[in-house]
Amino acid sequence: MSGARCPNPGRPAHPIKPTSRVLSEHITPSHEIRLPMRHHLFPGTIAYASPGHRRLSAPITADPPPGPPQPDKPVDRLPILELRDLVGWLRQRLAGEHTVRACVIAVEPAGNGSCLLMLGEADAVLTAEPPRLTARLNPSELAVIREQRGAAFDPASLADSIVVLTLRTGIRHRFGKGLGVQAKVVALEGVEETARSAALSRDRALAFLRSSGLRFGPQTWDASEDPCEIAVIASEHGEARRDVAHQLQALEQMGLLRVHWLWATFEGTGAQASLVAALERAAQLHAARGLSATVLVRGGGCSFAFHILNTLDVARAATAERIPNLIVGLGHAGTVRTALDEVAARSEPTPTAAARLVRDLVEQTGARAERALASLDDAIAHDLLEAGRIALARATKAFEAALQDLAAEAHARLRHLDREVEHALLGALAAATTITAAHGIAPLQAVAEPTILAADQDPDLEASLALVIDAETGTVITGAGRAPAGSRLLLQFTDGLMPVRVEPHSHPTAH
Repeated sequence: MSGARCPNPGRPAHPIKPTSRVLSEHITPSHEIRLPMRHHLFPGTIAYASPGHRRLSAPITADPPPGPPQPDKPVDRLPILELRDLVGWLRQRLAGEHTVRACVIAVEPAGNGSCLLMLGEADAVLTAEPPRLTARLNPSELAVIREQRGAAFDPASLADSIVVLTLRTGIRHRFGKGLGVQAKVVALEGVEETARSAALSRDRALAFLRSSGLRFGPQTWDASEDPCEIAVIASEHGEARRDVAHQLQALEQMGLLRVHWLWATFEGTGAQASLVAALERAAQLHAARGLSATVLVRGGGCSFAFHILNTLDVARAATAERIPNLIVGLGHAGTVRTALDEVAARSEPTPTAAARLVRDLVEQTGARAERALASLDDAIAHDLLEAGRIALARATKAFEAALQDLAAEAHARLRHLDREVEHALLGALAAATTITAAHGIAPLQAVAEPTILAADQDPDLEASLALVIDAETGTVITGAGRAPAGSRLLLQFTDGLMPVRVEPHSHPTAH
């Protein structure tokens, strides 16, 4: 069949239990049972669907049926049997239940609510006489199938489909026509979806989503800067779960990521409802906790095992409005893309690749954090250096200003101290002068007219007088004109000081 997604068509991934009503894995063409319609042709062996198949009857072997001993028989002749022994042997070997994979060539009503399914090879080969087998579907078995697949199930819908059936075979007597092989349908295990029908189903689902204006596809991807919580939708007992856990276990142990596991069924009659329910739980988790991403994974298989992922209900439940940042990892490399691959924000070829994408996002977040911390350290060091330079410049300027202020203040204080000392000295001189005057020392009266004083100047006075000082201000008097009337002066002689006061006085002229 074209479009098969089976990685190893020569061997099934898991053994199939014929007694189960749910088909778990693919039954390859090499395991089907071919029962010819011609009465005189019977296969030498029957290849059962799996090693664990329960045999209800012994397998047909190439050994001839038992019969009476034939002594001295020729070597090149077969033993002679009674017809009833041969018929009994055939009835015993053909009775049993078998799970087969076949194509429904035609469906015909058989009366009383039953129908006949004409079965042929699922994967046709060029043979002159392809094997055919007619199987009867009775009303009781049809009722069980409708309970599993819905009350609207019609056996006619199986025409041109590849199915997996459990058949109960045997031998029947047809009066006037001899013996024939009869087959009865016990259970409908699965219906494979052909590549053509899968593509049509996928296109219909995507067209409906586009017409509804729902957002989906790679353009909805928004990588989280800090992925800390994700949801994983997987089969609880599948290989995909172990692959994802192997990739994310170390991140969980380090506390960098929290994984919410949501279990779903991907095959069987309840697979669609289970998968939609898991997607709804993921949407609720995203609304409540703000998940960074949702990962949906399943292992590889043949094409019909993925038909659930092409249904409209599953595709609509996986749109970006309900589940942002959906990452899917379906099957293996070479797997035909499904509608869910087109709807998801990121589609990876395997479950391991989907988990590795999440791990890469976490590692990229750590790398960005390390770069940010390094940049912060550099910025802090640069800021500290610049701040130190600025603080040092300000401190230097403030120190210089403080030194200038201290120097100015010291200079002012020295000047003030000089004035205080000078005043104290002058006060002490004035006090000493007052005390000397009180003991009878007559003050020297200055002549009002300096010219006359200069003319009558005594040479001895000029030799003994060293300095004339204003007692009030401490100013040295260098001329008689600078000593106003009423001022107090100090006359400094070589042997002491003499306080005097300038008084106005008129001197008679020489005439």
